[in-house]
Amino acid sequence: MQSAVAKLLIMSAFITTASLAQTSASTPSKFNTLATIRDVMDSVVDPNADALWDSVRTEINASGAHIYQPQSDADWLALRYNAVALLEGGNALLMPGRRVAPQGAGTDPEIPYAYPPQQIEAMLEAERPVFNGFVAAFQSVAMDMLRAIDSRNVAKLDEFGEVLDQACEACHSHFWYPPIPGN
Repeated sequence: MQSAVAKLLIMSAFITTASLAQTSASTPSKFNTLATIRDVMDSVVDPNADALWDSVRTEINASGAHIYQPQSDADWLALRYNAVALLEGGNALLMPGRRVAPQGAGTDPEIPYAYPPQQIEAMLEAERPVFNGFVAAFQSVAMDMLRAIDSRNVAKLDEFGEVLDQACEACHSHFWYPPIPGN
C-alpha cells in the first residue's frame, strides 16, 4: 500500500517529465553508456539503497531487541555518500542510449520472473517519459533522504526509506515485473 506522500511524489514526477521531449533508448549518446541499466542497478543503486534501508532497523534475537541507527559522524557521512550515489545513479539511468542488459542477455538470473531485456527495452522506448518520471520520483526521495541525513533526523531517514522502496517498486512493477495472474 503506497502512502499519500509517495503517490503524490510519483504523480508529480510523471506530470513534470511527461511534458519533456521523448528520448529514445536507442538514440546515440554523447555519454559513455557501456554500462547497462542492469549494471547501474547492481553496482550503484541496489547497494546504496540497501545501505540506507539497513541504517535504521530493529533486530530481535535470543539476546533481545537491538536498535540500529547512525551514531557517529562517520556513520552519517557514509549514509550521505549512499544518498549522493543514489542521486547520481538516477542520472545514469536517464542517459540516452543506455541498454537494459548486454546484447543477447537473458532475464536477470536474480529476477527470473521479470520481463526479458528486449521486452523491457521496447517498453522503455515506447514510454520513455513514464520511465523518466519514475526516475525523477526516485531522485526526489533520494534528495529527501539526503536532507534527513544532513539534519541527522533518524525518523525522517526511516520514513523516507519506505517511500524510496515504494518509488522503486512502482517502476519495477511497471517496466520489469509482469502482472501476477489474478491480481
